[in-house]
Amino acid sequence: MTTILSFSHSLFTTPFDHTTDFTELADNCARFVDVLVECDDPTQKMALCGRLSACLTLLQPTLLEPVPEYLKASLTVDDLPLDVPVFEPEVDQLGRYCQLLTQMLLAHSLSESDERVAGDLLQELVRFYSDTLKAPRWLRTTEGTVLL
Repeated sequence: MTTILSFSHSLFTTPFDHTTDFTELADNCARFVDVLVECDDPTQKMALCGRLSACLTLLQPTLLEPVPEYLKASLTVDDLPLDVPVFEPEVDQLGRYCQLLTQMLLAHSLSESDERVAGDLLQELVRFYSDTLKAPRWLRTTEGTVLL
């Protein structure tokens, strides 16, 4: 626990601004949320949420910009990577995500623009949830039926 707390305290002073490149901003977001989900202190949680929100706000406009030349080498590989980012929550967790977003929309606690974003996210998650629940689970082979 001490490691997490000392690590999280360093996150409160991690510098970033509009000149920070998107890869550093993405790393910061990941570090903030990793500590946030383990944090029990309400004050630290609020501070981490604020830092995460600020970092996400700075990251958003960089997403449509060309990749800076100085970053291209670090984002170039000679072979296809074995691991690529995927979103694969357990089906029960996905259901909880959908339920939480639905409850937030029902509570009308969001601004109109945030409600639209939450609605779009809910739509994507529910479609993914539905497709996941209805996806094939077994494959018929000449040796018999196998679990996918």
